[in-house]
Amino acid sequence: MRAPKVLLAPATSLLIAAAIAGCGPFGDGGDGGAGAPVDAPSGEEFVQRGDEICASAQDQVAELRREPPTNPAQSARFTQELIGISEEEVAQLEDLEAPEERQDVFERYLRAREQAIGFLHEGLEAARSEDATAYAQAQANVAKGQVERAELAQRVGFKECSGPLGGGAPPV
Repeated sequence: MRAPKVLLAPATSLLIAAAIAGCGPFGDGGDGGAGAPVDAPSGEEFVQRGDEICASAQDQVAELRREPPTNPAQSARFTQELIGISEEEVAQLEDLEAPEERQDVFERYLRAREQAIGFLHEGLEAARSEDATAYAQAQANVAKGQVERAELAQRVGFKECSGPLGGGAPPV
């Protein structure tokens, strides 16, 4: 039996935005654009650049949250935009070269972020097929990994990545 078509609540979509906001995007750090390799920075420079990328992403997610979705089609668009923001952010973070002593935890952080993006893709497909149960499950999966992502970001040294959003939103 197919799951009933249910309006995907704006609060549900906002929850996913809050949980993924730590996966934000598009920094403008003068590195020549996405995909351009960055020389190995000092630990402080690495953290600063990563935090700039993440802060920019959080700003974009906050802007996206200003118009919450009210139906499945809007939820699909909303989730697609979150995926774009998150994928761009992770790509920019991958362009950074972590100091050797942070490399392992940085790699684990990136893998955790990629896993969350995978759950967003599942949510997108659920929204497109108007399957509210699968959409909610994908959101729950994103949220379930949030504590780990936040702890890994903190161990890397990031302060802006996978942290709380402003405006009383839950930690991301």
